[in-house]
Formats: sequence, C-alpha cells, structure tokens
Amino acid sequence: MVKFKQKLIRGYGKVSNPKVSIIIPCYNKAPYVAEAIESALRQTYKNMEIICVNDASTDTSADIIKDYATKHDNITFIDFKKNKGVIEARNTAIEKATGEYILPLDADDIIADTYVEKAAKVLSSQPDIGIVYCKAEMFGKKNKPWNLPAYQFPDILYRNCIFCTALFRKSDFIKAGGYKPDMTEGCEDWDLWLSLIENGCGVYRIDEVLFKYRRLDGLSRNDIVGLNDDWKEILFNHHRDSYLKDKGLIKKIFSDTELAKTLVKKLKKYKRLYTLSLASFFVLLLILITVITINYIQ
Repeated sequence: MVKFKQKLIRGYGKVSNPKVSIIIPCYNKAPYVAEAIESALRQTYKNMEIICVNDASTDTSADIIKDYATKHDNITFIDFKKNKGVIEARNTAIEKATGEYILPLDADDIIADTYVEKAAKVLSSQPDIGIVYCKAEMFGKKNKPWNLPAYQFPDILYRNCIFCTALFRKSDFIKAGGYKPDMTEGCEDWDLWLSLIENGCGVYRIDEVLFKYRRLDGLSRNDIVGLNDDWKEILFNHHRDSYLKDKGLIKKIFSDTELAKTLVKKLKKYKRLYTLSLASFFVLLLILITVITINYIQ
C-alpha cells in the first residue's frame, strides 16, 4: 500500500490556475481505455496531466496506453507487472501526481470537455468545498440518465450519491489517508467521501451532465443495505462517530441482525460516556471556580 507521508497546506486563493491530475487505472479495458483517455485530452482546462496505471492487464490495454503516452507529453504511464487492484493503482497514481487537484476516471468511463474547467473553478473559488461532482448519464448496455439523489448529510451515510469521478484536493486526500486497502468490494470512493466530509470538506454538485458511466455488468454498490454485514461493519468502523450519532440509521441499515443490536449497545455506551465526560467537565469547572473564588476572598 502507498503510504501518504507528505504534508501539504491548502493554499486557498494562492493558485489562480491550479494543476489538475486525471487518474486513470486500467485492468483489461482495451476496448474502452482509448475513449477515456481521449475524453481527458479534450478538456478545455489546460494546466493538466494524465496518469494512467496499467494494472497488469492481460489484454492490449498496456500497448494502447503506452502509445498515447508516447504521443502526449502530459501523459504518464505506470505499468504494474502484478495485478494489485484499483485501490493500489489509484493510490500509486495520486502519490506520483504533481497536480493540486485530483480527478479519478475509470478506464471505461468518459467526461465532458468542460468538466475539469467547471469543477476546478468551484474548488478554486470556494474554500469550504472539498468535493465537486456533477450530474451523470449511463451509456453502454443502457443509455439513460443516472438519477442519483443530490448530496445531503447524513443521507450519504446510508446511500452513496457521489461517483468516483469527482474533483478533490490532493492535500485533503492525504489528510484522509487515501483509499483504504480494506475497501475491496467497490466502496473505496464512498469511504473516501465520508472521510473528506468528516474532515470538514463541503460538497458541490454541478447542475449539468458532465460525466458518463459505462453500464456493463452492473452498478457500483451505493446502498449500504445491499452490502453484507461484514462490509457494513467495515464501513461503520471507519466512520464510527458519524454512524453512532443516529440510532435510527443503525437500525435501518442493519435491520434486526445481531450486529445491529451490538452497534446500538455501543451507541448507548457512547452516549453514556459522553454524558459522563460532560458532567465531569462541569464538576471540575465548578471546583476550579470555587477554589479561585476562595483564594480571591482570602
């Protein structure tokens, strides 16, 4: 796993034209990867690099990417000799990225020509925003609008509404610890969004279709109820404080399973400890005030 040891400072307003790194991991996507790269090359935003990671593909993906890297100076080609998975591929690419902003793009999806320009403008002008995404469409086996609900908190704890191709700051990504290596069932982007949000990043959705998700065999998991209890618990443990604030949400997510009962017990314990800590603080404060008052009178 890539360990993010850099310390970056978010320089709001200091860079008028921040560099954007588009990250494209690829595993056996030879029929589609050229289309993804072409959509990145067509961006109207010009201060940009493209980092493509071939994750030990067994088809001709590596040759296609290498050909693009040869022809374009702003494309970096990383070639894994052993398959490591999308999490390691993205983490490695982002570690090597020189851009202040990051945009992941799967090798079978495409972005509109103005997506980076419009998203970068939001990040540059609004310091409180840390995640910028847009409306989306499906294409491939099915061509239709992808009707994801607009972002709301705490709704995102229950259902992910932000696809992986959203723009964020590399500094925020490092602070969040990157994509977690144990999120191997397609929830790594959801887990990242929760981490960024918990660190104070606001979310902005551009009211325009600027991303196309290729519908092949199925959709990415975006509803926690659809996960098995093992994966629910992993996501829960990564974001314990957020989930424990809502007892009703836990019951809704975990239904009547033993895990739900365990988590509700933890919630009660959590609240008791919080109440006890708060009470102890006020008692100590009262004692301190009394001692100061007595010393003042004497």
